[in-house]
Amino acid sequence: MSRRRSAAWWGVLGLMLLALAGCAPRAGTQATPAASPAAAGVPDLGGRTLRVATDATYPPFEMLDEQKNLIGYDIDLIREICRLANCRPEIRSVAWEGILPGVQQGDYDVAISGITITPEREQRVDFTEPYIEVGQVILVRADETRIQGAQDLADKTVAVQLGTTNDELATRMQRERQIREVRRYRTFDLAVAALLNRDVDAVIIDSVAGQGFIAQNPGRLKTVGERLTREQLGIVVREGNTELRDAFNAALRALKQDGTLDRLYRKWFEEWKPK
Repeated sequence: MSRRRSAAWWGVLGLMLLALAGCAPRAGTQATPAASPAAAGVPDLGGRTLRVATDATYPPFEMLDEQKNLIGYDIDLIREICRLANCRPEIRSVAWEGILPGVQQGDYDVAISGITITPEREQRVDFTEPYIEVGQVILVRADETRIQGAQDLADKTVAVQLGTTNDELATRMQRERQIREVRRYRTFDLAVAALLNRDVDAVIIDSVAGQGFIAQNPGRLKTVGERLTREQLGIVVREGNTELRDAFNAALRALKQDGTLDRLYRKWFEEWKPK
């Protein structure tokens, strides 16, 4: 090969590499993997790309790692569902308050973000069958001795994430004079930061997410008292999208039967430790 042809070859190769670099995912957006043929018994979604919304501030359900990649229980779960249903999840981290309206308006096809199934939400969107059950708990600083359970919150300030079922519970408890003040934050990591900074006395949070924040802050946090509620989480699709809901339900049943849900639970709620 002549020097002239060699230079041309390297120029083409360089352009190819630049093009590939330009396709790298941005922080907070999950790259779309190739779809696989649908599994037996699971409706085939034809390899379509699904726009998936999540709020990546809720470990260990969804969060960003040190390289700003989306990771967590829900992230692995939606990938497993799409592996069985032959779809490609394009996962984006968005603000919590925009998730359900985004699905309603068609900005996203799916939302998975530790979302509790409630009658009020079911009037706006459709849910899959539940994929996990959680309960709300009281999270406090590790050195807290004044708070042993819900009965000790009447003169305390409690933090929650705005617009969550935790917010609804705390608001009801405040109305019934079981909590003195409720402070609402856009994300739970901000609520936990306020707790660690002693701006609030406690945080009401889902049980497994509470354990996630305890793992991220070793020796600094703990939960107290009994669970305050029992709630089921589901995946959100646009109201009336029975094709997507039915395919996801079939995939969830298959993942439960083959042990994948148990494996993901062990990975994220028992074995996971933040780096």
